[in-house]
Amino acid sequence: MDPGSLKHYHEHEFDPQDLLNDFALPDTDKTLHEEIFLFPMKTLQTLTSSGKIAGKTLIDFSSGPVISHLLPIFDYFSDVIILETNDFCMREMEKWRKKEEEAFDWSHLLEHFSELEGDSKKWIEKEETLRRKIKNMMICDLSKQDPPESLALPKADCLMSFYLLSQISKDKKAYCKNMKKLSSFLNVGGHLLVVGVFNGKFYCIGEHKFHSLTIDEEFFRKTLADAGFTIKHLEKLDSKATNDITKYDQVFVASAVKVREV
Repeated sequence: MDPGSLKHYHEHEFDPQDLLNDFALPDTDKTLHEEIFLFPMKTLQTLTSSGKIAGKTLIDFSSGPVISHLLPIFDYFSDVIILETNDFCMREMEKWRKKEEEAFDWSHLLEHFSELEGDSKKWIEKEETLRRKIKNMMICDLSKQDPPESLALPKADCLMSFYLLSQISKDKKAYCKNMKKLSSFLNVGGHLLVVGVFNGKFYCIGEHKFHSLTIDEEFFRKTLADAGFTIKHLEKLDSKATNDITKYDQVFVASAVKVREV
C-alpha cells in the first residue's frame, strides 16, 4: 500500500461516528474489542491501582472522542483537560459531555470497568464524575503550536495518549519531535501513559484508510529516553484480530516518568 494514499487523522476530516461505530460498538469483533479497548483498560487499572500515578491535573491527548482509557485514571486527579487535534471530534466529545440525545453510548464499557472494580452498578456514577472533572477541552495541533505555553496551560502531573501519536506522526522524525512536545506538557516527575500499536500499518474510518506510523519497541523505548523519560512499565498483547479495518502486530501500554527537561 502506498503510504501517500493514506489519510491523516489530524489533517483530513471524517465522521467521528464512523470511527466509534467501526471500533467501539459492543457488537464489534470481540477479539478486536478486547485488544483495542479492554486490554488497555485492564492494564491501566493495574498501573493506577497502586496510587503512585496521581496528582492535580491530567491531560488527555488521544485519538477520537473516546473515554474508555480515562476510566482507570481520572479518579486519581482533580482536573481533567481534553486536547484534540480537530474540531469535529471535539464536537462529538461535547455531545457526550452534555448528555445530548445523539451522543455515543459508552455504557457497555463503563459497566465492564465497574465490574473490574467490583461493583457493576456504579457505572452511571462513574460517568457523571468523569464529566464533572473535565475542566477544559481545546484544540491542539502539535505540528502548528509550541505547547503548553501557546495554550496557556499549566504543566500537568500526568499525560495520557491513546493511539494518537502514531496517527499524527508522518515519519519517525515527526514521532520523536511530537514525543518531546508532549514532554513539555509535564512536570518533571510527572507520568506519561501511552497506549499504541507496534508495527501498525493502517486503520479505517468508514470507507477511508488512515495512516498509522510503523514503529517497533526498540524505537519507542529510545524515543522516550531521548524525550526525557524513564520507562516504568511496558506491557504488550499480540494481535489475533483478523479484519479489514486495521492492521498491527501488538497493542502496548506504557508508563513512563519524566526525569529531565529536554
